Amino acid sequence: MRLLILINNYMGDNSTNSEAAVDKVLQTFASYTQIDVDIVLFSTSHCAGRGVINLIYPPELSYAFAFVPRQWLVENFCCLSHEYYMYTENDLIIPESAVLNCIHLNAYLSRFSNRLTSGFIRYEQKEGEEKVYIDMLPCARPTVEKTLQSDDGHKFWVPGNIHSGNFFFSRNQLARLIDGNLFQTRFAQYGKSFGGILESAASDVYIDFVKVLPKDFTKVEIEHISNKYVGLTHQELSREVETPSGKIGC
Repeated sequence: MRLLILINNYMGDNSTNSEAAVDKVLQTFASYTQIDVDIVLFSTSHCAGRGVINLIYPPELSYAFAFVPRQWLVENFCCLSHEYYMYTENDLIIPESAVLNCIHLNAYLSRFSNRLTSGFIRYEQKEGEEKVYIDMLPCARPTVEKTLQSDDGHKFWVPGNIHSGNFFFSRNQLARLIDGNLFQTRFAQYGKSFGGILESAASDVYIDFVKVLPKDFTKVEIEHISNKYVGLTHQELSREVETPSGKIGC
């Protein structure tokens, strides 16, 4: 299977990320063995990476830079043939196992509804401390929008916060968004948006889907290496997703 990865590598004045972090992200993708990966790095300066297409844009774009990968994807989609497409910010370590689990869940969910899709959940972990799942902030409610159970016993949950710094879709899902004019290439401050520009670039696409995660969310966990936020611990989040409240597809 082939996966196209679009990385927002803005390194302008208001960026808090480092070249070392970007190198670690690229090394992770280069370690994949079961998925054929193509990477397009959208940058404000040259960034070396074997097998990486590095497209350079002016740093003056500032926060609007976040939508540049979307513009490129729409313009080139008809010439692409990848089965899966992923956009990500440049400080997320996404292991191949998480992507494979996301792909398998995506295929499983498609049996029930074309509005269901899979995704990831971010965690941070400081040295000597346990993981905290930053997308599930303690002050944010509901942490869990609802929990679901399929007829064959599999359990899932819908996160109250759809943002995880990235999006992941099959080709058919992405084509449906683009053909339906639902894949915005500019920030819609007073239209369909999720949070600010950076959050919307990664997450407003999930407004037209229902983002579903497995009960064992560690299967799709990804590391936010900037370590900037505070979230729920594994035990706290597990407690919240424990009890199914509806059937999948409802």
